[in-house]
Amino acid sequence: MFRITASYCFAILLFTAFNVHADSILLSNVHIVDVVKGTVQKQQDIYIRDGNILEISPHDAASGQADAHADLRVIDYSGKFVIPGLWDMHVHPDTTDDLELMVINGVLGARSLMGEAKHLKWRAEVALGQRIGPRLFLAGPIVEGHPPEGMEGLITTKGRRLISTEEEGVQEARAQYQAGFDYIKVYNNLPIPAYRGLIEEGQRLGIPVLGHVPIEVGLDNALRWGQIGIEHLRGSIQLLVDDNAPEKPGNDLRSRMLAWQYVNEAHMSDLVELTSRYDVYHCPTVVARLFFSPSPHVQEYLSRPESLFIQPRWRGILEDRAGTKWLSNFSEADFESAAAGFKMMDAYIRALHGAGVPILAGTDMGPWGFSLHDELVGLVQAGLSIPDVLRSATINAARFSGVDGKVGEIKTGAIADLVILDANPLADIRNTREIHAVMQGGRIMDRNTLDKRLEILESAQRLQN
Repeated sequence: MFRITASYCFAILLFTAFNVHADSILLSNVHIVDVVKGTVQKQQDIYIRDGNILEISPHDAASGQADAHADLRVIDYSGKFVIPGLWDMHVHPDTTDDLELMVINGVLGARSLMGEAKHLKWRAEVALGQRIGPRLFLAGPIVEGHPPEGMEGLITTKGRRLISTEEEGVQEARAQYQAGFDYIKVYNNLPIPAYRGLIEEGQRLGIPVLGHVPIEVGLDNALRWGQIGIEHLRGSIQLLVDDNAPEKPGNDLRSRMLAWQYVNEAHMSDLVELTSRYDVYHCPTVVARLFFSPSPHVQEYLSRPESLFIQPRWRGILEDRAGTKWLSNFSEADFESAAAGFKMMDAYIRALHGAGVPILAGTDMGPWGFSLHDELVGLVQAGLSIPDVLRSATINAARFSGVDGKVGEIKTGAIADLVILDANPLADIRNTREIHAVMQGGRIMDRNTLDKRLEILESAQRLQN
């Protein structure tokens, strides 16, 4: 069977969609944010042809390009700052509007972690230039184990592939590989035999495992056995608390969240040292803490103008946490206690980063596109530097996805996935929201175009509501 993967779609994008560009574009007199060095190259010209960056030079030196290329379109962006297209490494788009919202917000790459057939279709359409959306890398349907006895009322199984044995793991890995997914996403209650079947067959086929850390497996084994990405931080909590802690992490989400108040920092040092031995990326999803935050924080989030674009199922969870299976045993006091543990989660993020563990920016929370900017603020508030946070949403994401050198930084030979900002994000990470224009593969959408698209999506959303 011919397998269509993200890498294949990326090749299509490189050799077909980008080459239909007849125009050349010169972005004139811009300040380039070098995410690798964490510095700004002032007053540069970026010459783009066929969707790729052909040349970068000081503003005066490139002033003769217009004479050399009759089809050159010069756009004066004097005083603007240019960053690579941003990536959200933990999304769950339900509709094609979700894809467009990401692009409007400068999110030009995304990793979707609960895949269906429609996502494979969207990915191909985006790659062929038939649909507005970020470059998509896809995990297949979530692979989970059966809930432990007595926990059925607290553990969601809808839409999950429930397996128990090594052979079922092998078969599931083959099925997701043949379907064309890039990754296998595992979940909390997967037993060791099924996990080993998935990960070993996945390694043989070239479809790696990422996701949650199954409780029975543990973070130490997940690292050793070859899981390439860890979502959230909850998979670490089992190894961070003492046996006599007032709250021990169990199979339910409540116990795992409340246990963060009782982390033994000596255990944290040991676990960080172990984790640093492996090239495994961590995606903390700071903004998704909203699910476990006190109600006033949730109401504030839902009152923002952009909350109109929150998907109905996400809004339903936030508005009725007591009626949501996996949150139904939290009290309001529990949400207060969970929030008290956020500082320790921040300390863990800082420790991982300080030890060289690569961090990815990802949200697991809508409204898509808007929420990525909240995630960047959250990572800065957790204690990472602004350059490190920008790297988490650009070059780190590209490296994880195997497309570094083509996207994730601004350099000659790279694809022209760019976000033009009115203000310097190195001065204030909130400036990533100050979007003047977005360029995807050499196709530019100015602020007026972005606003018109947003108005169309807003009108459609109001009709649905």
